Amino acid sequence: MLLHCAVGMPPSTCAQEMDADLMDDASTSRSLAEELPLGDAGPNDAEFLDPDSAQFDTEWPSDTTSLYGEEGAEDVRPFDRMRKWGFRHSSTEGRFIDKSVPLAYSSWLNRPYHIDWFVGPLLSDNPVSGRVNQSNDVFGGIRAGWDFDYYWGIEWRFGWAAPDVFVDGVSDTLEGDYFVSDISFVYYPWGDTKVRPYFQWGLGVTQLDLLHEDGQPQQATLLGMPFGVGVQFSQNRWLAWRLEIVDNLAFGGDGVDTLNNFVFAAGMEMRLGARPNSYWPWRSSRTIW
Repeated sequence: MLLHCAVGMPPSTCAQEMDADLMDDASTSRSLAEELPLGDAGPNDAEFLDPDSAQFDTEWPSDTTSLYGEEGAEDVRPFDRMRKWGFRHSSTEGRFIDKSVPLAYSSWLNRPYHIDWFVGPLLSDNPVSGRVNQSNDVFGGIRAGWDFDYYWGIEWRFGWAAPDVFVDGVSDTLEGDYFVSDISFVYYPWGDTKVRPYFQWGLGVTQLDLLHEDGQPQQATLLGMPFGVGVQFSQNRWLAWRLEIVDNLAFGGDGVDTLNNFVFAAGMEMRLGARPNSYWPWRSSRTIW
């Protein structure tokens, strides 16, 4: 309560000021009381000054694993769940991590689409162990992809080779055909940096020609699951280079064993998708990287 009585103030005026202060205090008390639960008068002076009184009844989780439990699962995004396994995403990690030099005045997502070609040696596995063999050859192909996040992309690949196929004890040799077509997810753990290591894994089909034991040509189509590692180098805003090692895993079927055909490939990548020049009058020559 504030006393507004001053020296020389008439008694009647002083009484009116004191009544007004009392009414304000009563109104404030009623306002505070309305916000408290019924029967709760609020903390007294001792409780108000006690440092231990500012304690929460709720126990907060001691680690982040409990954040991915069943309770509140509807509020968890798919990439939040992937963080539990160590994967990154721009919504939680930003554009890049401090592992390499970030792209200055540019970004991989400024040109998120790419088409490229690749070539490298194919280390072949034997289609039928101990009977049908396949030689090593040169493996090449084309690829198209889309980086939909600083840490994630998706690619389609088509590759082929022409290894020699032969059967033990059969003089005929077939210049076989080896084709793969698949779609893979690509993960860039460093994000939007000038040098980008990556992991990839996907699903597709593998088709190969081979010789049967009677010397007749035979075709086999297998379910494929490629996976591997690589690295990308940005040369300029539209050109990048990449090196990779991929296991073209093909699951056995049609009388063919499970195959692990390794490819050591180098490729040239053309980046696409940049927005056109800006034609605003004050910067007519501005180019979007």
